[in-house]
Amino acid sequence: MFKSKMSKIVAIVALFMVAGLCVWFIILPFVSLTGYPPSDCMQVWYLPSPDYVSGGDASAMEAVVDEMVANGTYNETTLAEYVSSMDVVVNETFAGHFSLIGERKAGVAPPFFPALSQYYGYANYSRTGSDDRYLAGEWYFDDSEEFLQAEKELCRYLEEHGQVSTVKLTISEETKGFDATKYECETTSGYFLVYKNTFGREGDYFIVYYGAVGSVDLSNQTPFLKALIADRYPTGGRARSLPIHPSMGRIPTGHTTVTKEV
Repeated sequence: MFKSKMSKIVAIVALFMVAGLCVWFIILPFVSLTGYPPSDCMQVWYLPSPDYVSGGDASAMEAVVDEMVANGTYNETTLAEYVSSMDVVVNETFAGHFSLIGERKAGVAPPFFPALSQYYGYANYSRTGSDDRYLAGEWYFDDSEEFLQAEKELCRYLEEHGQVSTVKLTISEETKGFDATKYECETTSGYFLVYKNTFGREGDYFIVYYGAVGSVDLSNQTPFLKALIADRYPTGGRARSLPIHPSMGRIPTGHTTVTKEV
C-alpha cells in the first residue's frame, strides 16, 4: 500500500515537472511575444506615406500602438479601426511636399542596394513642383547576428560603389542632431540611418535609407530628404549611422569618416 501511494505521488510530481518544462520551453516564448507586430509587418514601418496621421495625432497613434503591445492586444484590424475613427487621417505635412508614386512595396528589396534581410521594402516619391524623384528603403531584422552581418555587407557595398562619410543631421529645431551615413553615387545619393529596439524590446533592428534618385547635388537635396526622414522619425530619436571605417574594404576617392554637420 505504502509503495503504491509513493508511486502515485512520484508519478504526479513527475507529471507536474513535465508540464512545467513544457510551459517554460514551449508556451512562455510565445506568450512573451504575443501582441508585438510580426516581422513581416515591419517591412515598410519607416517609409513615409500620406495616410499616416501627423502632429499630435501621430503621438496619439504611437501611444495606442504602445498600449496594444503592452496589453498583448496588437492586431492590424483593431489598429485600422482606430485610424478610421480619427478626425485626421491624412498626413498634411507629407502631402504638401511629396507624393507617393504607386504603393509602398513590402517584401521587395530597395533598388540600387543588396537584399540584406528577408524583411525589406521600399517606396518611390515625387516632390511638388519639381521633376525630382526620391527613394526610401528599409531592411528589418529580428536577429542580432543577422543584423550585424548585414551592416558589414552593406558597408562594404557602399564603399565599393560610391563615396561614404559620417555626418551629423539635424532634421528639426525640436530634434537633437544624430549621426547618419552619407552616401553619394551616380544612381542615388542620400542618407542611411539605423534604428534599434523600436518597441522597447531587444532584438528589433532597422536599416533605413532616404535618397534622391539619379546623379544629383546632395547638398541641394538634403533639406527635402530631411523632411522625408522627419515624417517617420521615432519619438525620442534613437537613430545612428552605419559603422563605416577604413578597415572594411577598398576606400574610394573622397571617402571620409569625419563627422560634419549638415
